Amino acid sequence: MKITLLFIFFAASALAQTNTTQRDVNRSLQPTPKSINFEMLLATQQTRDILTRKLNGQYSKWDFSLLHALNDQNEIRYFVSTRYIASDLIQDEFNWFLFETMYRRKNLFKDNSMGITTELELKNYWILDEQLKQMYGYNGSFIPQIIFNKRWKKGLSSELKLRKHFYHRNNPDNFTLSEEDRIYFTQSFFFQRRWMGNILFKYQHKIRKGDDLNYRFMPYFDQLVDFTAMGPDFTRFPKAKKHQEILSIHPGVMYFWNRTTLVEFYLETVLSDTYDKRSVNQIASDELVFGTAVYLSVF
Repeated sequence: MKITLLFIFFAASALAQTNTTQRDVNRSLQPTPKSINFEMLLATQQTRDILTRKLNGQYSKWDFSLLHALNDQNEIRYFVSTRYIASDLIQDEFNWFLFETMYRRKNLFKDNSMGITTELELKNYWILDEQLKQMYGYNGSFIPQIIFNKRWKKGLSSELKLRKHFYHRNNPDNFTLSEEDRIYFTQSFFFQRRWMGNILFKYQHKIRKGDDLNYRFMPYFDQLVDFTAMGPDFTRFPKAKKHQEILSIHPGVMYFWNRTTLVEFYLETVLSDTYDKRSVNQIASDELVFGTAVYLSVF
């Protein structure tokens, strides 16, 4: 059961990234600059069984963010995330998930004839739940990130994020992540006074110490391992490779309820996975989930 929670974490990774367009959200919710901003995010998303691919529950999160603007170019953020899982395998499980600190340097290049803003972020998070640390095999991660943002005409904007994860491992297992490269590309557009659409493409390159069994499937050990006179046969047991690349898509629609509240409706699915033998159409269908999020600017 605990290992299955690991699958739900990765399958719902998009939910943890629903702040990809948070910059546009913040500017819309808070048009007047403030030195301190406190915001909350409430979000919920469907989950799927890792083996049958059937919808089996709900993953919810409640995040708190305190942003301190030191001046026009430097910001510090403190972030706390919680989560709640209710599924066929996990009933009513609540966790204080992680705590993160972030430093942001804005306007790296002042003289830019192309109108592209560039920002640098240095983040580090720590997992708060001891059982989750043991399941994931790491205690947290250091994340440097650079962000490019371009605003076009007629309410159109583009954002590119280049991110690297350096995981703080706590075990020697091959399956545990060591590093991860990520690329986010988001296209956003206003199509009504209070409505905004966005399409996010997320690329992940996960790096482990070596090839190993995919321990996310351990709850299904008896169904996937054949026992013969020669011993257990792991032929049908899914493998985790040293290098894994995943491409997913996250289209959504946002409604600005007022200057302090925004609601998002979205769907998320995987387009490709380098060690998944299913076709692109089958993966997209099997991994499709729907979700909603509410952004609140408290002060």
